Amino acid sequence: MYRHAIRKAGNAGVVATTVVATGNLLHTLPIATIPRGPRTAIITKVLAYNNTGANVTLQLGTWDRTVAGALFVPLLPILVAIDTFDNEWTEAGLPPIEFASDTTVGANGRTGDIYVVASAATVTVVIEVKEK
Repeated sequence: MYRHAIRKAGNAGVVATTVVATGNLLHTLPIATIPRGPRTAIITKVLAYNNTGANVTLQLGTWDRTVAGALFVPLLPILVAIDTFDNEWTEAGLPPIEFASDTTVGANGRTGDIYVVASAATVTVVIEVKEK
């Protein structure tokens, strides 16, 4: 499905995590649509450097469009960034979860933007995505 997609760098570049429930923005999904529907993206690589003194969990996901207040929706399994290592997850080890903008109001509606929520601050994270 993504064979002919163009590789895009995560537009936020290298991000240092903060310990907030809102997470840190890694990639903004373009609002423009293509002839067959909305723009979508899958994560093909996650790089994280952890020098916090302990292992750190990373959750990648998006936000829903709940009327009462947006909530973080994890879409990938939890990744553990091992302390003092250059942690790398490639396309072969990541599930092919498609991030897409869904304008439905409620828990099913999603912004499609890619965020990371970390259990500790100052982990540097960068992602590579394919957009379609």
